[in-house]
Amino acid sequence: MPEAGFSLTQLVIVLVMFSVMLLMAVPKLDAIFRERTVETSADRLVLAHSLARSTALRYGRVAQLHIDAANTRFWVDVDTTGAGQRAIIGGVQTVSSGGLTFTATRALLCFDARGLATTRTGCAGGDDTVIFTLGSRADTVTITALGKVLR
Repeated sequence: MPEAGFSLTQLVIVLVMFSVMLLMAVPKLDAIFRERTVETSADRLVLAHSLARSTALRYGRVAQLHIDAANTRFWVDVDTTGAGQRAIIGGVQTVSSGGLTFTATRALLCFDARGLATTRTGCAGGDDTVIFTLGSRADTVTITALGKVLR
């Protein structure tokens, strides 16, 4: 009477086949994860941009979007009390994830009480190009002089 179960040979064949399939899938999955990491970082910058514009409208004061490419982070701040003390809104967004880098043509974008880009309070202008890069993957966020985001 034969015993139920699998032989050692059958188990080894299944493990070898599974290993070969896994070896073929890993490079494709890695590329997908890299692409998604770059896109997510660009999306976070677009959200910070929207936050800066809406914060300027809400408080009726100049809101600033700081872009610190050297330390791979960005944040929004505004004078919420009118007393001249700026507070960070939404926290500092750090995007240093597994070698992700980004470059920006400007370090500071400002929005006036109407939510439009302004050159007040030390801002050089509203236009900026930010490029997020991870390996061979890249994503570009362009902000026009009026403060519109293009992807």
